[in-house]
Amino acid sequence: MPATVVVGTQWGDEGKGKFTDLVAAEMDMVVRYQGGHNAGHTLVVGGQTFKIQLVPSGVLYDHITPVIGNGVVVDPRVLIAEIDALTARGIDCSSLKLSGNAHLIMPYHTELDALHERHLGNAKLGTTKLGI
Repeated sequence: MPATVVVGTQWGDEGKGKFTDLVAAEMDMVVRYQGGHNAGHTLVVGGQTFKIQLVPSGVLYDHITPVIGNGVVVDPRVLIAEIDALTARGIDCSSLKLSGNAHLIMPYHTELDALHERHLGNAKLGTTKLGI
């Protein structure tokens, strides 16, 4: 099965989401294969602006199966809120697939992330403190 893979090399903000949206009409699936909700994607489809973090942009098209793959770090609270927000705007999320091997963020992960940053002091990494 042929595939088109979009990979970024500049810590985000290269336009991966926009490019994915441009070629989405030709795709059967849009798969998010890495990352987490620390990244946001803004898309304009049909004159409407959508801001998504975890759900693959393919969810905006009826013919595409959106997939959250096993390399994605998923905070269930964020995922549920995002699905609820999309559904409230009339987007059908029922075809969304979530890998059982995706990495799960629990509340204690975000707390550990913040504590570790605080412990590093001036040598801190500057993480988003989202547990990712």
